[in-house]
Amino acid sequence: MWPRTLAKFHGLLLGIIIGFSLACVLVLWTNEGGYVRQTPIVSSNSGEVFHMDTSALNAHVPVGQNEEQEESDIKHREARTSNDESESENDLHEAYGHVKIILFFIGYPRSRHSLVGSLLDAHPHMVVSDETMAFPRWRRNPKQWTNGSIYAFYDTLFGASQLAKMKGRRSRIFEGSVVNKTSNYGYAVPNQWQGNYDGYIEVIGDKSGAFTAGAMLQEDAVDAVRLLEKVSGAKVKFVHVVRNPFDNLATMTLEQAGVNKRDGPHQTKVNSPDVLNDQIKRYFHWAAGCNKARMAFPGQVIDIPSMEVVKHPADTLRKICAFLKITCSVDYIQDCGNTVDPVPSITRDFVVWTDKQKQSVYEQMKHFSFFDNYSYDH
Repeated sequence: MWPRTLAKFHGLLLGIIIGFSLACVLVLWTNEGGYVRQTPIVSSNSGEVFHMDTSALNAHVPVGQNEEQEESDIKHREARTSNDESESENDLHEAYGHVKIILFFIGYPRSRHSLVGSLLDAHPHMVVSDETMAFPRWRRNPKQWTNGSIYAFYDTLFGASQLAKMKGRRSRIFEGSVVNKTSNYGYAVPNQWQGNYDGYIEVIGDKSGAFTAGAMLQEDAVDAVRLLEKVSGAKVKFVHVVRNPFDNLATMTLEQAGVNKRDGPHQTKVNSPDVLNDQIKRYFHWAAGCNKARMAFPGQVIDIPSMEVVKHPADTLRKICAFLKITCSVDYIQDCGNTVDPVPSITRDFVVWTDKQKQSVYEQMKHFSFFDNYSYDH
C-alpha cells in the first residue's frame, strides 16, 4: 500500500515540476523577445541622447555556460563601452593640456570678424567658436567654470566650433563674388581642421566681437581677464578687426533697414537717418570697449585692417599666427587664401549721410588711434 502511494506522489510531483519548468521557459522566451526589441538610450557627456546598438548586449549565450562566465562577459562589455567614452574624453582633455592662448575677438558687427574667425578655426591647432559670447559669460559667472575644471569652459568653445562646421555658417562653401552673390556667404575651408584639431590645441577662443567689446566696458572686466589667465594658466589675447568706420556703419545700417548689401548694384541710396544715428552711437560704444582692452593689456591686442584680410589674406594670417606664436603651414595658408573673396565690399555710398553725421563720425574717430588712417573719401 505504502509503495503504491509513494509512486503516485512521485508522479504528481514530477508533473508539477515539468509544468513549472515549461512555464518558466515561456516567460523567459517572452521577456527575451521584448528585451531584444528595446533599444537602450544612452546620454553622452554633451547631454545628447542617442540609441545604442544592442547586438553586443543581446548576444546569444551558449547553453551550459555558467553564471560566473556570463557575468564576467557582461562586465567586460560594460568596461569596453566605458573605456571608449573615457578614451575619447581623455584625448580631448589631453589636447586641452597644450592650450597656451585663449583668444577673444573684439570689435564690431559686419567688420569681417566671421571671415577671420573661420580661417583661424581651420588651423590644425586652433579652435575658434562662432558667437558663443564666451567672455561675457565668463565675466558674469566665473564660478560656473572655476568650481570644476577650466576644461568645462573649453568644452563650450569646442562644441560650438563643431556645430558651426556641421550646420552653421562654416558648413557652406562660398563660390563667386559678393558683388553678384545673393545667397548666404560661406565660410568653409576645405581640407583643413574647422570643428576639429590635429592631436592637440594651442589656441582656443571665440568670435563674438561686439559682445566682448561691450563686456570690456564693465568695471570688473579687467579683473575677469586676469582671473581667467590665473585659472587656465594661459595668456588671454584679443583680435581687433578694424574696418573703415564709414563702410562699417553703412553696412550695419543697411542690415538694420532690411537691405541685402550683396544684392548687386544699389540703384537707390537708403535714407534712414534715425537708424544711422543709432548705429553711430553703438559703434563708438564698442570702440571704447576695444580701446579699454588695448590700454589694459598692452601687447595682447592685435589690430587687423579689414581690407588687408581681403587683399592680402596670406600675409594677414601669417601676422596673426606670429602674434599668437603658432606655426602656419603652407597648405593651411593656401587653403584659407583660396576661400577669401578678393572683391572688397565698399558700402558707404549705399546710404545717405548728412554733413552733421559725417562730422560726428570724424569727431569720435579722433579718440581712437586705430581709426587714424580712415576717412569717407578713401
